[in-house]
Amino acid sequence: MRLSFACLVGNFAGWVSRISGRGRGETLRGRTILAIDPRALIKLSKGRELVLVSGTNGKTTTTAYLVRMLEAATGELVSTSKYGANMSAGIATALAQGPRNRLVVLECDELYLPSMAQDLQPKVIVLLNLSRDQLHRTGEVRKVANLWRDTFVTDDVTLVIDRDDPFLEFAAGSAGHVLRVSFGGRRHPDAATCPNCLKLLDWGSGDYLCSCGLGSQLAQVRGDQRLRGPARNAVLAIEAARLMGAIVPIELATELTENAPDRISNFEIGGHSIATRLAKNPESWREALAQVEAKCVILSVNARGIDGRDTSWLWDIDYSALIGKKVICTGDRRLDVAYRVKVQGVVEVATTETFEAAIAQAGSGPVEGIASYTAFQELAAAQLGIHARQGGRP
Repeated sequence: MRLSFACLVGNFAGWVSRISGRGRGETLRGRTILAIDPRALIKLSKGRELVLVSGTNGKTTTTAYLVRMLEAATGELVSTSKYGANMSAGIATALAQGPRNRLVVLECDELYLPSMAQDLQPKVIVLLNLSRDQLHRTGEVRKVANLWRDTFVTDDVTLVIDRDDPFLEFAAGSAGHVLRVSFGGRRHPDAATCPNCLKLLDWGSGDYLCSCGLGSQLAQVRGDQRLRGPARNAVLAIEAARLMGAIVPIELATELTENAPDRISNFEIGGHSIATRLAKNPESWREALAQVEAKCVILSVNARGIDGRDTSWLWDIDYSALIGKKVICTGDRRLDVAYRVKVQGVVEVATTETFEAAIAQAGSGPVEGIASYTAFQELAAAQLGIHARQGGRP
């Protein structure tokens, strides 16, 4: 009765939020449910088979991969959050929405993963990667790795990890069941020292190894070394789907790995169609910069709530791909970005207050954009004719 009442009131709160134009109401609905019934997550997950997806980059797209594979394999609908609400309130909303399907796939914020794993008792957890992100909130990468290691100490859940990330290997070190996927190694920019014993990691072979034993565990699955971030995550999703009992057709597996999408959208601004990539942290910036082809590039960086107020990581990215191009910087931290790329050796650098002004200054040739979360959100909202709130999700 308490849970039913909580969901009823939560639905009403979400409806009020939507009709008043304050947002989709997902977070408010979930907060209301949990305020009335603090045990709602435990109750809503009972009798259901769950997969949680966590990591710094790729949670939303990897979750979508899993949903697609499980629905295709089982013929059943899968409960999920279509908008990537990945903290306790958003997860409560996703679990409460009807129909309450047997299969559930949810992305989960890195810091919320320990409590969600305890409450939801998932069958499989997919760990994608760990890199610096929102430094004012999560701090150094080792903070999350240590938190996860203290959490995964039982054998009632199977972890699927990218074994090439030493922080994930460390985090899964005490877990009972781990499926390790390797793509042949890649140097981790935050892992000069071992997360287990703090000695210098040996990256001499292109892979990591420490005298304490970290890196000695062999992977059960080998992926193509040429695969980039989104495609690597697709491989992890395929393995997680198989653990859930799904038979993934070769055609679907090939499609997901060969056509794994980046967070990219074409925005119509000032008469131009601008292919703009979402880049939230060093790892996603490296991926985005590696794909830039246009001679003019707009970089839009804010430092609001969900972006992370600390943007010192901008100095840890190699912007050499922009040398020889015209770079226009906009957003709240446009001066920081302009100075950083100037130091890198980019000669033609300009700043504007708005993305629209940057378009006007770009000229008539092809233009591409890279935007932080809230900057990307503002562009997406403008396409829908609405004004995005500053900071956080709508």
